[in-house]
Amino acid sequence: MKIVIAGGGRVGGALAARLVSEQHSVTVIERDAGICSRLFEEVGVVTVCGDATNPRVLEAAGIGTADVAAAVLAHDPANLAFAMLVRSTSSARLMVRMLDTNYRDAYRLAGVKELVAEADVVVAKMTTAIDFPQVSGSLPLSSGDALLFELAIPARARVAGQTVAQVRGMEGFPRECIFIALVDPQGHTALPEGNTQLKAGHNVILVARRTQVATAVEFLTSEPPLGEGLASTLAKTLRKLDFLAPLNDDELEAVARGAELLQTPAGTELFRQGDAGETFYVVISGEVAMKDGSRQTVATVKQGGFFGELALLTGEPRNATAVTATPCELAAVGREDFRGVMMANPAVALEMSRILGQRLSRLGGQVQSTKRRGLFGR
Repeated sequence: MKIVIAGGGRVGGALAARLVSEQHSVTVIERDAGICSRLFEEVGVVTVCGDATNPRVLEAAGIGTADVAAAVLAHDPANLAFAMLVRSTSSARLMVRMLDTNYRDAYRLAGVKELVAEADVVVAKMTTAIDFPQVSGSLPLSSGDALLFELAIPARARVAGQTVAQVRGMEGFPRECIFIALVDPQGHTALPEGNTQLKAGHNVILVARRTQVATAVEFLTSEPPLGEGLASTLAKTLRKLDFLAPLNDDELEAVARGAELLQTPAGTELFRQGDAGETFYVVISGEVAMKDGSRQTVATVKQGGFFGELALLTGEPRNATAVTATPCELAAVGREDFRGVMMANPAVALEMSRILGQRLSRLGGQVQSTKRRGLFGR
C-alpha cells in the first residue's frame, strides 16, 4: 500500500520503519530537514521536507493517490488540520494519533473514524499492570470495555495440562473470555483449538471484558495446595532427596504444603525434552516413563520416586520427556516453593548449592553459573 505519514518524530519514524520492513511504499512529511535526512539514510523511506498542513506539501507527498494517511504530529491542532486537508483532497483511509481526548468530537466532525488515543492506551496499560501483575502485556479494545492481555501459565497452575475446551467448560471460568493464541517459551505462536493443551511455562493471549479480567487471571493462575495429611506424607518423601537435606522439618513441610496434587490418566505428557524446568514431580502412585528424543523409554519412575529436579535446580532445559505409563497421582513442586524458604535462610541456600554442585560433578555435568538461571536466579 501507499502510505503517507505526517510527522517524522519518535512515533512517526518507528511507524515508517515498520511499514517499510513490511514492503509498503511510505512517504514521511516532516518539517525538520535533519530528521528527513536521518529517516532517508537509516530507514530508506521517502521524505518530503515541509509543513504537513500545507496543501502543496501534501500534493508533493502524493496524498491524492495514497491508500492510507496517518497523522502522528506533536499537537492535535496540526493533526486535525492535516486530517481536514486529506479529507478534502484524497480518498485515503485516515488514521490519527489523538493526544488530548478533548479533541475527540472535533476529529469525529472532521470525518476521522480511526483514532488512537495515546493517553487512553497508556493509562489502560498501566492500570492493568498495577491491578494484575501477572499480566505481561495488554491492549484496550472497544474504548476500554474489553482487554486483550497476555498471561503466563504458572508451573503449578491447576489448568496446566488441560485443554482449551476443558478449561472453558470448568465452573467459574468467564464464558466471554476467549483464547486468542498460545506462545511457547521459544516465542512460537499457535492459534488454539478445543483440543489444544495449556502447558506450564507457556503464555496465553486472551480477550475478556475488563470486568472479567480479574476472574480470568485468578482462574488461570490458581495453584491448589495439598491437604495437610498428604503434605506430611510428601514431606517424608522429600526428605530422601539429597539436595533438600539442609532443610529442617518445618521448612520441608512448608515446601510440601505448597505442592500441587495432580491426577493424570495414562499417556499424559508432563513435559517434553527441551522444555524449561520450573517444576519437579514426586510419584505418589502409578508409574512415569522417561523417554529420550526418539521416544524410547530410558527409565521408569515408580511410587515414592521423583524426577525433573535437575532442570528445576540448574535452569537447564529438560533432558527427557516424561509421560505417565499408568494413571498417576503426582505431587508437583515448583521453583517458587523453594524461594521463600531460601530467601529466609541464606545459609540453607548455600548448603543446597554446594550439594547440587557435588551431584552435578558426580554426573559429569559441572555447571557454568553464567549459563544457567538456577534455582535462585531469574
